[in-house]
Amino acid sequence: MYFPYLRARQFELISLRELVNEDKLQNITPVLEPVKESFNNLNLAHKIFQEKDFNAYLIVNPFKGEKMGDTEYFLNYLSSLENRKFLPAFHYSDNADYIISSIDKYNLDQCLIVCLDNFSDEQGLKDVCSHEKVSKIMLLEPHKYRSLDRNIKTLGKFYIRLDDVFEKQQKNADFLSIPAHKFSEEHLYYDQDGYQAFADFTTLPSEFVEGGSTPRAVVIHLTYFNAEVENQIWIRHFTSTDIDSIANVQGKFAQAAQKAIEFCDNLPLINSATVELKSYLEEGRYPGLGTVKKISIKNHLLIISHFLN
Repeated sequence: MYFPYLRARQFELISLRELVNEDKLQNITPVLEPVKESFNNLNLAHKIFQEKDFNAYLIVNPFKGEKMGDTEYFLNYLSSLENRKFLPAFHYSDNADYIISSIDKYNLDQCLIVCLDNFSDEQGLKDVCSHEKVSKIMLLEPHKYRSLDRNIKTLGKFYIRLDDVFEKQQKNADFLSIPAHKFSEEHLYYDQDGYQAFADFTTLPSEFVEGGSTPRAVVIHLTYFNAEVENQIWIRHFTSTDIDSIANVQGKFAQAAQKAIEFCDNLPLINSATVELKSYLEEGRYPGLGTVKKISIKNHLLIISHFLN
């Protein structure tokens, strides 16, 4: 089982909508952190999830975005949904009282507790995780919390290890000099290590950045299985050759896409994401950086889905 952690922004949600429509997300359950006050994009995704009977977790107390913190804003949103396919998730940040009172007030069940790196009260976390309405626990880089990790494994709950594996660079142009490298191997060993599922931030950095300026380089991040290294997931960063100015983003996309498609044709790496990328290249169209991000996310989810199924 795989639980990708994504911020619930437009193109992240579009990637999920398209893959759910393709019936390609078996054994994958996204964890969504809402960063916008508006429910429009969430509602569009939820409609597709209803049609396909697909579940995702929605964090009700996001750390980032326009409605962050321990509020009732997203709790009220969840309670307003009919035939709800968004399941409740909570960030734990020494806020056991908020989580337990919210579970009781809104009569929630099948709850997921998400533990990143901003908590110190481990006893409070143990108390929350022991709650009968909490069914799943996600811990970021559990090797940092050995005693806690061992304790969670004794609770009989569904335990997910979350790893921050994308190596963010200061600027896009820096990816030009980075060769292909190992991205993850947790899909091979998570069950042997006592976890029921694995998770990552897909091909995006864990750090949340709102918007951004026009980059000097266009990069297309594609993961793939490296059959030469025991089916580890590797990543390549296909970067435009021109990196000196912010001009000609369309031309830079074509440069990066040309490199990516040559690699995909040779491997081969063929799925709906890479086929879409190839169509833009062949038609001479620039789809925008949001769509480039969507393609990268979709490809990553597709290769993991292929492995799991």
